[in-house]
Amino acid sequence: MSEIKFKLKYRKQMYPVTMQSTDTIGKLKEEAKKLTGIPINLQKVMYKGMQKNNKKTLESAKFKNNCKVLIIGSTFREITKANIPLSEKDLENEVQDRNGSEDEEDQDICTQKEHLKILEKGIPSNAHVGIKNKHYPLPTTPIRYVFNEKGDKVQLIFKFTQDQLWIGSSKSTKKIPLSHIKKVYSQRIPDIEQYSVLGLQIGNTKKSTVWLYFVPTQFIRAIKNSILGEWGL
Repeated sequence: MSEIKFKLKYRKQMYPVTMQSTDTIGKLKEEAKKLTGIPINLQKVMYKGMQKNNKKTLESAKFKNNCKVLIIGSTFREITKANIPLSEKDLENEVQDRNGSEDEEDQDICTQKEHLKILEKGIPSNAHVGIKNKHYPLPTTPIRYVFNEKGDKVQLIFKFTQDQLWIGSSKSTKKIPLSHIKKVYSQRIPDIEQYSVLGLQIGNTKKSTVWLYFVPTQFIRAIKNSILGEWGL
């Protein structure tokens, strides 16, 4: 048995937490309730893009020192104020709506001239295999390769201990704090739906969006969950 020190993120707040490796996700939810006020049965615990089961221990869930864990949910006060009764199924649907699905997001992305010129390059050589109609957790290795706005091949590395997304090319690496990403856009690419266009808005307007092309579709939901790890009423 050993101590694990990590950060609990709820919306824009970060809470330092220390627990034992043998403690369960259920016990973590009890701690999260004290910190955030979210009822245990309305919480979802997300780590590396995956929801964690109440009976799992922190060790079996592969929690490590300095990792970041996301809490998704709302307090009874927020629910009552909005006059919305939420069951567990309601919460699951609400989270999905909040993060957006590939089918619902910006259907016109792939038809815009600025994106077409990159899409016409085709799938990057040695790209990660894309899979449609599936949702996978983020891989432990970099997602390689995708194109950036300039048409350069880059790889995506999620550095959760640093709360950053690294977009690395042979020339440089852009490090984006996850907390700076305001919105995520995506659309599956017509005729090759195993790959998607992904946009990360890091400012107050869509002009600040960082665009990525041929991102494997099976990781889109996990990427959104990892970045937009909260929902609001």
